Amino acid sequence: EILHKDAKVQPHFVQNRCFAASGWDRAVRQFCKANGIVYQAFSLLTANRQVLASQYLVTLAERYDCSPAQLIFRFSIDVGMLPLTGTTDAMHMKQDLQVLDMRLQPDEIEAIEAIAG
Repeated sequence: EILHKDAKVQPHFVQNRCFAASGWDRAVRQFCKANGIVYQAFSLLTANRQVLASQYLVTLAERYDCSPAQLIFRFSIDVGMLPLTGTTDAMHMKQDLQVLDMRLQPDEIEAIEAIAG
């Protein structure tokens, strides 16, 4: 907020490690949205291993025929994040990109948003 207020050149991106336990960085995302800043989330998977293993995500992944990781990437897009993914494995990149073809229901998004924070 201070940088945004005082900078001669306004920030266009915020890149944060995103933890479910801290509400998926909800307050920062809201500030970014209100000020036209892109929120880019990194470590969505490694920072949230317990969420990925949660029964809710495992069951939802089975319903969508995808992985819990794919659900987290789709969720992040649905709540306005730009997920930062990284892999040298072509199959993982293909799976990451498949989330662009799926849609979560509003109640599913809310449940993931509330799952750990």
